[in-house]
Amino acid sequence: MSQNAKDDMPDPALGTSSRAEAGQSARRRVLGDQLRAYYDAVTSEPVPDALTDLMAELARKSSNTPAEGGDSGRDSDDGA
Repeated sequence: MSQNAKDDMPDPALGTSSRAEAGQSARRRVLGDQLRAYYDAVTSEPVPDALTDLMAELARKSSNTPAEGGDSGRDSDDGA
């Protein structure tokens, strides 16, 4: 085999890591694109009424003070 023919043949030891890195980079890019598309689809969905009602109820409970007759679920701190 001539020297030119050898030069045209890829050396299996050279470039293996760069090809592996390129493959990993491509897989990461594809995975990132898929995750981004999934996230966009989920975030574009409407919030369920049950969750909206629960959040409103929690907001009401957290804004009530014991003086207003609301029960915060905690024992009062009387310093004793």
